[in-house]
Amino acid sequence: MQDLRPIFIESLISLAEKDKDIILIVGDVGYSFAEPFIEKFPRQFINCGIMEQSMTGIAAGMAMAGKKPYIYSMIPFITMRNYEQIRDDIAYQNTNVKIIGVQGSERYKFLGFTHNAYNNEDIKILELLPNLKIHTPISPDEVDLAVRESYNNLKPAYIRL
Repeated sequence: MQDLRPIFIESLISLAEKDKDIILIVGDVGYSFAEPFIEKFPRQFINCGIMEQSMTGIAAGMAMAGKKPYIYSMIPFITMRNYEQIRDDIAYQNTNVKIIGVQGSERYKFLGFTHNAYNNEDIKILELLPNLKIHTPISPDEVDLAVRESYNNLKPAYIRL
């Protein structure tokens, strides 16, 4: 399985070069590939630490103020640990927040169910929410398309990498 995270960052960089309102917010992850974004746009990057619920509320507030936040973490942390905030702050409020969930894959397999998604559980819980467009790209071209499509749509979106 190809690592789609660098493709996501490349796509986000190409959009951020034209739009200073794009903000990348991470939960203390992503440092093996996010450096190009951080170096180019240090004022558009926030590491909230291991506080997924807080970063979701921060992103929703930023979206209400006209920013275009992308929140990023591993699937169990960004979706399940964070479900109530996604539901209340993003989906029901219909805020322009993009949620990026990263599969644990082989790198995190040894950490078990706490760091990995099984049986599409992230998709199953998120598809219950209103206003949330779900993208499940499996190729580099599909990742780029999902990032660009979600950027052009002012509604919330979930992109699973």
